[in-house]
Amino acid sequence: MSKSKVVLVGTGNIARTHAVALKEVPNTELYGVFDVNTKSAQSFAREFGATSVFATLEEAAASDATSAHILTPPDYHLATAMPFVQAGKKVLLEKPVGVSTAECEQLRAAAHASGAVIGVNQNLVFNPAYVQLRQAVMSGSLGRPRYLSYIYEAPLRQLTGKQFGHWMFREPLNILLEQAVHPLSQIVDLAGRVTELSTLAEPPVEISPGVGLHNACQVSMQCERMPAHLRFHVGANFTVCRMTVVCDDGVAIADIFANQFHTVARTAYMEPIDGWLAARASGKQMASQGFDNLRDYALAMVKLKPRSDAFYQGMRGSLQCYYQDLQAQRTPRIDLEFGAHLVQVCEQVANSFKALIHKGPAATPLASPSGPLVTVLGGTGFIGAYTVAALLAQGYRVRAMARGAGNLQPVFYQPGVDICRGDVKRHADLERAVTGADFVINLAHGGGGANFEAIRAAMVDSAQDVAQVCQAQHIKRLVHVGSISGLFLGDASSVITDSTQPDPRPDTRNDYAHAKALADAAVLQIHKQTGLPVVLLRPGLVVGSGTSPFHGGLGFFNNDQYCVGWNAGTNPLPWVLADDCASAIVAALTAPAAVGKAYNLVGDVRPSARAYIQDLAKVLGRPLHFVPSSPTGLWLTEMGKWAIKRVAGQKLKRPYRRDLLSRGLLAQFDCTDAKRDLGWTPVADPAEFHRRALAVHAES
Repeated sequence: MSKSKVVLVGTGNIARTHAVALKEVPNTELYGVFDVNTKSAQSFAREFGATSVFATLEEAAASDATSAHILTPPDYHLATAMPFVQAGKKVLLEKPVGVSTAECEQLRAAAHASGAVIGVNQNLVFNPAYVQLRQAVMSGSLGRPRYLSYIYEAPLRQLTGKQFGHWMFREPLNILLEQAVHPLSQIVDLAGRVTELSTLAEPPVEISPGVGLHNACQVSMQCERMPAHLRFHVGANFTVCRMTVVCDDGVAIADIFANQFHTVARTAYMEPIDGWLAARASGKQMASQGFDNLRDYALAMVKLKPRSDAFYQGMRGSLQCYYQDLQAQRTPRIDLEFGAHLVQVCEQVANSFKALIHKGPAATPLASPSGPLVTVLGGTGFIGAYTVAALLAQGYRVRAMARGAGNLQPVFYQPGVDICRGDVKRHADLERAVTGADFVINLAHGGGGANFEAIRAAMVDSAQDVAQVCQAQHIKRLVHVGSISGLFLGDASSVITDSTQPDPRPDTRNDYAHAKALADAAVLQIHKQTGLPVVLLRPGLVVGSGTSPFHGGLGFFNNDQYCVGWNAGTNPLPWVLADDCASAIVAALTAPAAVGKAYNLVGDVRPSARAYIQDLAKVLGRPLHFVPSSPTGLWLTEMGKWAIKRVAGQKLKRPYRRDLLSRGLLAQFDCTDAKRDLGWTPVADPAEFHRRALAVHAES
């Protein structure tokens, strides 16, 4: 049997999982790659051994590839899939198959004309816990299934990070197509197609002026095989993803994210004994599966077993099922019709969403500023919003460049603000954003990457390119906003002043801190070499309304209820309020003595990690806990994991105790120079700091 030659269209995060999972799918090979970013496609092809990198979709569709995986954002699915469908290829689309029933119909018509086969990657249908539940229910061992209940309460990283430019926030329907299709795919797979539904939608949350996010609803459905009810809520604090099927002779329960399945059934004994035996049996199932998950995770970490987390098993199972069906010349189990039905159900649910009721007072129109033009790179983020507001208050005109320009905060819709879409990693975008500006503020860090070289290229190269464009455009002053993470902060006896240089041993630090130190040093070096007027600002732990209060400077959060500290958590931390940070940034544009200097922005109120978590718990009314730790203990743990992975053949940078000490932020800060040169007066009243940093997060 000849191998299926697979082309991956798109090289984002999900593409990496497809590439890895394909290695475990018999009779398939990664043949080629296409991405609009040619460098990304070439790097991806080298990493995963693809033989071809295509310049266009049409070239890929005309090749001798037999299958294409469409891994682009949902609103590009139709355009990127159509060349392959029209060429009669086998096409697997990531969920959702389309963004409307009209798009699904276009795909259906094109496939009918060309003979193309279309499948959809609904990976939760192949989640191990769900697969066990489905087998138990379909086997009849629990009697006839009567009712299905599904609770889907999940956190949403983009919502927490206020990344409202993401596709899922653009239209009310999108959040369902992006998130609700996960539980709906399992419901439809088990209970059958939805024939009737009723939705009780909760009021939307306003995420941008006039834009509501419908993140919670209850949906009652009559399906072909049984009725079902779905509780859908994204942005939840506590994760629950659980399907329960009530049968005549027992109950089947699958905890999807925890990857656990158990049943509740009867025994032959009287009720008190039966209750104990049933509970013991269910507990035994859960304990056994919990141990199996832990064991498999540990073995996979040291490469003694293939990756076995529930997400990956679901992805692998989906691809294996798709290609097994193709090789057997069967219609894919999760085909276009299945995916199109999910889109139709989402549209019906969205039709019941309530209109947004704006409760705030009508905005007072502001006069358009006429001052100098300031380009703010990365200007629509957390600090950017405060900076733009501070600039407008000083009479500046603002051009804010960001990759996303939708669903922004109210300040970006004020007179005097121009939104410019672009990426700091693209030279042409920088030139377009900087041309005609008097000043430039660089808040963009360039993004992350899979390894240090990618992170360095994104952060350091982009910082250098910004400076070079500013030099060519004769900008009056560049304010580069770095971070205190580029300094070494692990010595409790040291005092960090504005003249403290970036960490002289950045190679002993984590990749982010390493790149920050290099970027800050590079910008100052360009100033020395070219005379470009530069001011370097290094904010501390920035807090305020508009960002999550669970700051990484406190420690690491396996979940937001428990903060595992970088140390004992008793040392003062270098906090700074977002509006104080913004006022310093604006002052740095014109402060006469600031050119060529670096300033640390740390406020005068500096609660410890323990005190901060304790106060936050009171504000939120939640049982939050700080878990103290030892930097040495953390380091030994990391060294142990590193050693095991090295023995297993992985090439990893070894962890350094020095890095963990620095993360604990033990050093003291003296910001006298910043206060003097910038005329900076950060908040010094603890009560006011508490109001702006913590109380703003209290739920209304």
